[in-house]
Amino acid sequence: MTMKMTQNKPLVIVFALLLIADSVFWLIRPKIQSVKVQQAQDQKLQQIKELTQVADNDHKYREHNSQASRELSDKLCSSTARSPEDREKAVAAVRDFLGMPTIDVKYECNDAFYNLEEDRLVAAKSETYLVDSTYFVVNSVTNHVMQVDETPGTWGYKADGSRWFSDQKQYDYSGKYSQLEIEQLARNFIARHSVAFGNVDLSKFTLETGKKDGGNNRVNYFLTWKGEARTVQLDPPTETCSEDLDKNAPGLYRNGNGVPCIKVYESKEQPSLSIAFTNGGQLINFSNELEGPLARARMR
Repeated sequence: MTMKMTQNKPLVIVFALLLIADSVFWLIRPKIQSVKVQQAQDQKLQQIKELTQVADNDHKYREHNSQASRELSDKLCSSTARSPEDREKAVAAVRDFLGMPTIDVKYECNDAFYNLEEDRLVAAKSETYLVDSTYFVVNSVTNHVMQVDETPGTWGYKADGSRWFSDQKQYDYSGKYSQLEIEQLARNFIARHSVAFGNVDLSKFTLETGKKDGGNNRVNYFLTWKGEARTVQLDPPTETCSEDLDKNAPGLYRNGNGVPCIKVYESKEQPSLSIAFTNGGQLINFSNELEGPLARARMR
């Protein structure tokens, strides 16, 4: 019996060592995964920085519509994008706005950028999505729709010298709705789409209305709900550089090129929500500044 125990002792030791090694592996596995994630994030950040340096230093990227500029823009839009899973709520907001739960929504770009002066990535505040010729700017923090409008049309010259124009969206000017009916239509629309806008209590805002008559029964109605002005901190601050700046302005400094600059760290904002309809009840455009000023649509 003693001999058998002695013979099995090496196996017991090996088994015990294997158990210890397995326990250590499962203990350090989360740390290994965390290190790998951090390495991937650092690598992506370095890539964004290098692309930004290329765009800033190489003149061939200054021409917005050039092939080189578009390719660089594609890389920046992709490398700064949230994951598809994280963008799902933004896509859901766009679909809710349209009332089309399965429509194809294409991610276009975002407004993140690498600040070379401060050597840091400024996170995106908005993302742009496309559905056919309509673009949607979505707050990338709240996933609420900030702006909806049509992409600008294109035009050019034919071989015979005459102009060509891209197809324009057709609007309903059937005159089915009065201004009061349009106001109720707008209120119902805002209340019905909480996924797109959040829960908006219009009773806390002041309504301003207007209309534009383009003749031939082409009437558009405009409605804007405005709240109280507020002071907000800007991060990053807004920088303006110009020889025209007041040389005695507080905080004035000169950049690397010797040009006078000034930074603004806060601004006054008035929350508002604007929507426009045709007299046929068709939505023309929409803007939502309840969560801050509008962000510019970013196209590739």
